[in-house]
Amino acid sequence: MHNITVLGAGYMGSAITFPLADNGNKVNLWGTWLDDSLIESSLKGFHPKLKKPLPEKVNLYYWQDMGPALEDSEIIFFGITSEGFVNVFKMLLEHLNPKKDYYFFKLTKGLVEYNNEIVRASEAANDMFANKFPDKIFSLATIAGPVRANDLSHRMPSASVYGISDEKLRIILPDFSTDYYRIFPSSDLKGVEICSTFKNIYAIAAGFCDGIYKKENIGLYYNTVSFIFNQSVVEMAKIIRMSGCSQETVYDLAGVGDLHVTSTTGRNRRYGEMVGSGIDGETAFKKLVEEGEYGEGYIALKLAIPWLSNLGNEAGAKDFIKNELPLLDTLRNVVYGNCEPVSEFKKLIMKLGC
Repeated sequence: MHNITVLGAGYMGSAITFPLADNGNKVNLWGTWLDDSLIESSLKGFHPKLKKPLPEKVNLYYWQDMGPALEDSEIIFFGITSEGFVNVFKMLLEHLNPKKDYYFFKLTKGLVEYNNEIVRASEAANDMFANKFPDKIFSLATIAGPVRANDLSHRMPSASVYGISDEKLRIILPDFSTDYYRIFPSSDLKGVEICSTFKNIYAIAAGFCDGIYKKENIGLYYNTVSFIFNQSVVEMAKIIRMSGCSQETVYDLAGVGDLHVTSTTGRNRRYGEMVGSGIDGETAFKKLVEEGEYGEGYIALKLAIPWLSNLGNEAGAKDFIKNELPLLDTLRNVVYGNCEPVSEFKKLIMKLGC
């Protein structure tokens, strides 16, 4: 049995408590200052996002109680949004015991802004940890799908990829796995993390199809969705290659698998549908937030373009995005350039193929 603290009481942070608790681990769930209503409702026996009670053995903590929530834990899961990740990790460091060894498991998807740069969340965490504990090894796993939180909380068979930083983490993984939650370790932590970022972006494109075609052509645009899905995979593979990661990661669960589930259901697909129907990108994002939802793909798209530019010279990166990543370029034009979705989508279709 392990003592585990999960940070973040939203969808995935709460859903992961099910396999962790089912394995007999002691599980603490800590909510951020944005999660007070989730913790309060869960204490009364009902998680409002998952629409069901959390496991009985899960201990719940408000944001002011991070210290008690972490006191006995050596394993820490992050279910924090990308925007909040850096601040919560800084808070966490103030409560860690320098005499203990910790293992970190990151459910957070997306890039982060850190020290005036755009980096992968694991890079920011590694730097912060090294500055605080220069003599300690930073052990972290990045967790990818394809796992939908609601399905997992109902104990439906699910598979998840854990990109691991060192082999010590591989030994712990069976203590999280159940007959319904199967874990596949990968040594390509960077590739897993990049896939989990860009699948949220490209899932917006599947939503575009719904926004543009559903009203007048319901049930008649499966060809289009498949066409766009394939282009998403092609572009993710190019990004992975440009990043020096394994192509196998793209074509496995962390890439194609996670992209599929995110494109067929979830907040990023819904966000894309709203934008495809004519709502501007910022307004659509704010509407989701007002409803208690969070479209990670919106933030990831904003950060992805400058992040890609940092992989090479800026001018070359712009040409690469325009010529080699036309779907990503279209998403940027519509979401952040306020271009008209239908016309941009038609331009995209004409660019692809012969």
